[in-house]
Amino acid sequence: MVKIREKRSKKILIMGVGNLLLGDEGFGIHFVKELEKLELPQSVDVLDGGVLGPNLLGYIEDLEKLIVVDVVNANAKPGTIFKIKPEQIKEASQKYILSFHQIGIVEVVEMAKILGKKLNTIIFAIQPKTIEMGMQLSKELKEKIPEMIKLVLNEIKISNI
Repeated sequence: MVKIREKRSKKILIMGVGNLLLGDEGFGIHFVKELEKLELPQSVDVLDGGVLGPNLLGYIEDLEKLIVVDVVNANAKPGTIFKIKPEQIKEASQKYILSFHQIGIVEVVEMAKILGKKLNTIIFAIQPKTIEMGMQLSKELKEKIPEMIKLVLNEIKISNI
């Protein structure tokens, strides 16, 4: 389900992506639900991007910064957090197994470039413990939501947007 808090132009979009039906794969969506409880700066909006991939292009047209929260299989300890820039995705995809929809996010950023939009994008990805049927996060990932919130809020702060 795609949900934007308000229909007005924002400069920063925080997008959580994932599949809520596959346990830890839904981390980005669980993260967004927690973030929506906070009072964010007027320049920031939050989006539950689900697994829409390239269909998200319309949501990033007028942005200055996109922050994506997702999962990545880097064969690391569950709950390990990675900060990845789009230019590092090709290198990262050779080392890690990116989630199914994350490729869609990369395509969206590339399409934006083709359309003349230089979009400052950061991906915060977390190592899942398990990706299996179920709507609950593992304990390891659930405990990392506050840390991820701090990282994303800091990213907003240092953006000076």
